[in-house]
Amino acid sequence: MNNTMEDKRTVQDLTAAKTKVLTELGQEVYLAYRRGEKFASVLDEKGEVLKDLDKKIHAAIGQKEPEAGDMMECTCGALLTEDDLFCQQCGKKVDVPDTEYQKTTLCYRCDHEVPAAANYCNVCGVRM
Repeated sequence: MNNTMEDKRTVQDLTAAKTKVLTELGQEVYLAYRRGEKFASVLDEKGEVLKDLDKKIHAAIGQKEPEAGDMMECTCGALLTEDDLFCQQCGKKVDVPDTEYQKTTLCYRCDHEVPAAANYCNVCGVRM
């Protein structure tokens, strides 16, 4: 089985786990509401589980193989990814343009690093 299929399966499994936690959260909050109890502790507990699942889902999605449009080409003709520091074919140091570096900030909800110009976190969806 190739990594792409494994990654897709991992994302599906994590998404199913997240759906289950969201369902449990809804049920527990509703029962607490019906009993007149406070449900902040339920939200905190399940919220942490959901935040962890969101990070895992994002990491699994980010592990996919780079697409042809995401790749650069060395002067020798070999394809390079943005993570390559040296060409695997000829050994030449990869020149990375300064424009690729972006200022980043941390999401205040999930602590994930996002571009400073982003309006929303790409992990938890909170407005920045």
